[in-house]
Amino acid sequence: MMDQYARPQQLVPVTRRRRLNILAMGEGRPTVVLAAGYLGGTLDWGLVQPHVARFARVVSFDPPGLGFSDPAPGARTSTAIVRDLRAALAAAGIPPPYVLVGHSAGALRMHLFAANHPEEVAGLVMVDGVTADCVRRLPGTSRVMAEDRAVFRRMLRKARAGILTPDDTDYIERIGLPRAGLSPAVNQALHEMWTRPSYLSTAIREGLAIAAPTAEELAADRRSLGDLPLVVLSAGSGAHEAFIDSEAEADAWTAMHDEIAALSSRGVRRTVPCGHNIPVEQPRAVVEAIEHVLAAVRPGSEARGSH
Repeated sequence: MMDQYARPQQLVPVTRRRRLNILAMGEGRPTVVLAAGYLGGTLDWGLVQPHVARFARVVSFDPPGLGFSDPAPGARTSTAIVRDLRAALAAAGIPPPYVLVGHSAGALRMHLFAANHPEEVAGLVMVDGVTADCVRRLPGTSRVMAEDRAVFRRMLRKARAGILTPDDTDYIERIGLPRAGLSPAVNQALHEMWTRPSYLSTAIREGLAIAAPTAEELAADRRSLGDLPLVVLSAGSGAHEAFIDSEAEADAWTAMHDEIAALSSRGVRRTVPCGHNIPVEQPRAVVEAIEHVLAAVRPGSEARGSH
């Protein structure tokens, strides 16, 4: 089962020259769509998607330039990623309505999707997500992302020179392959991905786009979600030490989640006793949140625009 993540699952066209890799499982409507966090893809949902597939059709994807998806030109904004995702779903013959599920930066993209295309969305699950203005509100996050970009630029130079190898310091500290618990084929696929210049270029541009959100993305942060079924999952206290610098920033992180939940009259927030990577540390909590939203939507399964 794991080795399916060592190769493209389904490459679907999003333009005449580019394809997006998606993984679809299960049956039923509405379709659940999973968006991983910063630099993540289908593999990040490996402990969640098979369980959701038992009761729903569920799709995960590699954003452009990551995993097995073709690189894309231009800024890697949330707006651009949502546009490509919608094109991929249409090309794959997976129509709305959708229950959108996003982790971390993936949550701000699914929030943007729901705010801009409410007629296509039946429900929303935000998994320890951030808002478009997170870097302004969380200086620690901004600092960590700036440090990451500096490292990725150095790694990009090494990758282009063919010297980003397993004995390189940056490789050891930032890539850390092979990883326990992953099959040899998946470890090899990750090695090839992380040493690919186009991947590192995408990582740099994606980080820059999160640090400088567009006006459209900022506006979506405050747009009402009406009565959309919504669950917001928050990691437990002390779970973000790597990218939060103070207790005030930890409070601001939680405040973001309260604000998101308040955008819908049916929004609820739950705290999960684990770290930031809830889909890996507590996948059952994500599955239960999806079940909660689907129960609020079914049996009609209509998106808000078709009520």
